[in-house]
Amino acid sequence: MALEGSLRDFDLFSLFNMIKIQGKNGTLVLSQGQEFVKVFFENGEIVGCDSNQVRMEDRLGTMLVRLGRLTGEELLGMVQVQRQTLKRMGTLLLESGKVTASDLQDALFNQATSILHRTFRWVEGDYRFDSMLPPDLDRDHFVPIPVDTVLMEAARIQDEWPEVERRLPGLDVPLGKSPRAQSLHLDIDRDVSSVLDGKGQMQHGTSGLTHEQEMVLSYFDHAQAIKDVIQVSRYEELDTCKAIADLLEAGLLEPITGDAPKVVRPWVVDGHPDLAPREWEASRFLWPMVALAFAVPLAIYVPHHRGSMNMGLASLQPVDLRVVPEGPTRLRQAWALRLASPKDGGVMLAKALGRPLDGKNPVPDLSTFPDPMAQPVAPPPESAPTPKK
Repeated sequence: MALEGSLRDFDLFSLFNMIKIQGKNGTLVLSQGQEFVKVFFENGEIVGCDSNQVRMEDRLGTMLVRLGRLTGEELLGMVQVQRQTLKRMGTLLLESGKVTASDLQDALFNQATSILHRTFRWVEGDYRFDSMLPPDLDRDHFVPIPVDTVLMEAARIQDEWPEVERRLPGLDVPLGKSPRAQSLHLDIDRDVSSVLDGKGQMQHGTSGLTHEQEMVLSYFDHAQAIKDVIQVSRYEELDTCKAIADLLEAGLLEPITGDAPKVVRPWVVDGHPDLAPREWEASRFLWPMVALAFAVPLAIYVPHHRGSMNMGLASLQPVDLRVVPEGPTRLRQAWALRLASPKDGGVMLAKALGRPLDGKNPVPDLSTFPDPMAQPVAPPPESAPTPKK
């Protein structure tokens, strides 16, 4: 039996704790508006996470291009191979030799925790837990995540997020580099290897920024909204937003006036834009062909007589019926017509009503009959015989 309800009545912390304590196996589906998040549990631990707002293939491939592990052409080729073979992107990346199993595990872990931490900020929504797990979980590369690890980090994010959110203009606001930032020489341009490793403490260099801030600043080589940068950032959402807030306060980022620029995925920009998948557009002949597909069967198969076996299409024909009363009904109709028009038996009236009679009205004209209620007329008295003389 499925467990379902509202997050207003049963918050996520209590829900995850219950699943952990009871060691449940199954899928937890969380929904808020148009966003759906699925969390997969096995023995009370998280063994997978997915969201309809963030596809692992998009984020993982984009991060690898940003980190210099793949070129735009290589990633595009893998996307095309994935569509043909239906293999996981992680499997294709491992087969290509561009990433190691450890890199893939770290990416899957970061992706799952990013989705979960954002979900824990929901104040309303619905949940449903089913004791079913999909058979295609990536158990080889997804290391089970203890629920306590997620809960502790989620609690920290909930404490710090309001302050970070106050420092940001809004996740939908497009930002771009200021003139000062464009003239700034970043340490990551000179020491790329240390950034790719992602190890060691973040220290200030000649630019006065941490490696994390420099990396986030590089995401704004093309102006885009904060929410779009979060999708491609290699850091957690909270850490990314912190860095953006610091860069805004330092005057290195500034809001872009006018319409928000269209988001262009980095793997397309770094490669050749002509290789990017084009959006499908309907041909101008599509709707005429659809109309023709409906019109031809109707013109051919709609019967023109009521003897057709296809009663559904025959019902489209005009109705031409004549109701013929039977038995007592016909007799009552004849009496009504005779009473309404005694002279002609209601023949003209029946014709005017659209129910013409077949011949004359069978009911006789009673007005020609003697009145049964009239007093009988006494016969005149017979005269007495005249006596003979």
